[in-house]
Amino acid sequence: MRWLAVLAYTGVVFAFGAVVWHWVMGKSWDDSLSFALTMTVSAVVGQWIAAVIRRRAGRGDG
Repeated sequence: MRWLAVLAYTGVVFAFGAVVWHWVMGKSWDDSLSFALTMTVSAVVGQWIAAVIRRRAGRGDG
């Protein structure tokens, strides 16, 4: 179930990024998909790294 939520989140971030980059910035779909891929990987990897840091920090840290 957790992986389904991650997959849904990733899909929404990717689609939103591509559509906004295409419509708002006026870029081609190739550029928009490249931007969305970069943004999605950054968001997902960033969340994963933050979760690992929180788990390792323990109580009383910070």
